[in-house]
Amino acid sequence: MITSDIIEIKGTLPGPTVAIFAGVHGNEMAGVLALEEMLPNVNITKGTIFIAFANPPAIEAGVRMVNKNLNRCFYKGNSGTSPEDIRARELMAILDQCDALLDLHMFYDDDGEPFVICEDNALEIAKTFDIGIISTNWTEVEPGATDGYMYQNRKIGICIECGPISKAEEHKDVALKTIKQFLQYFGMIDVAVNPSTEPKRVIKAESVVYKSDETFKLKPGFKNFQKLQDGTVIATSNTKNHIAKKGHCIIFPHYNAHVGEEACILGTEVAL
Repeated sequence: MITSDIIEIKGTLPGPTVAIFAGVHGNEMAGVLALEEMLPNVNITKGTIFIAFANPPAIEAGVRMVNKNLNRCFYKGNSGTSPEDIRARELMAILDQCDALLDLHMFYDDDGEPFVICEDNALEIAKTFDIGIISTNWTEVEPGATDGYMYQNRKIGICIECGPISKAEEHKDVALKTIKQFLQYFGMIDVAVNPSTEPKRVIKAESVVYKSDETFKLKPGFKNFQKLQDGTVIATSNTKNHIAKKGHCIIFPHYNAHVGEEACILGTEVAL
């Protein structure tokens, strides 16, 4: 059980200040489970960690969000009155003290593999994780996220999509190992965790396809980060067909999206 939603842990020596978030979306539980397992034994040698169970009402209810998407509320000047806006301001006050953030998420594709979301200033850290795909440019495509807030403040913001929402227990270890590699990169723990040396795919997110109305249908069978052929029909509706261009990859195909929600993201593969 979560006994405190924000926990500060200090090492004995001065060092960097970092944040680790989980549960920004309350049904994405791998990070929550990882932090609950890690907390009784966490020991850092230097610096400060802020650990946040970011969205307690959504976590307790087991839902993505209660009133609105918390991960679109992280921006300067947010004066909203919803519980999520208020919570985002509390969490931004913590992020303003931090040098770097690791935010743990999950996704809907039951067959998808874990991946990293970050901007170019965090690529060197992201390459040390045992995760084969890195996706960039989300600050521009989907503003208001935790990692984008850090990037806009010239800091390191990294989101880990740990695996399918339906397999939280199975992917808890992805979250745990990435937390250790993140802390080791900053020299905050003594535990030896080997950095990854495997090659990475880098996908630049470019645009969002929204479910426009009830007639909108995402074509079946797409997989996360699948390369698309030029002219592939991605989705249809009474008013518009969405067509892939040469080099496109599909990201986050969401077949149960509601009207107004993101049905998928389109991106292109780039050189690291």
